[in-house]
Amino acid sequence: MVSSLPQNPASNIQTLVSTVMQQGVLSRRDHLILSTAMLSNPMLTSSDRQHINQVFDSIRAGRVRLTD
Repeated sequence: MVSSLPQNPASNIQTLVSTVMQQGVLSRRDHLILSTAMLSNPMLTSSDRQHINQVFDSIRAGRVRLTD
């Protein structure tokens, strides 16, 4: 889980996605961070959106599980 993220938003997303994909676990808090970024951050790049969608697709496919 990545709870405290660095200042750079692009770095935040990449770090979080990388950690989630390696561990196969996403906390509810980190899920909220990704969801909020996706829905309300106009500065999010298409690459960042693609990475976030990769995590959400992995959750649906059962490769990543949500934890409390």
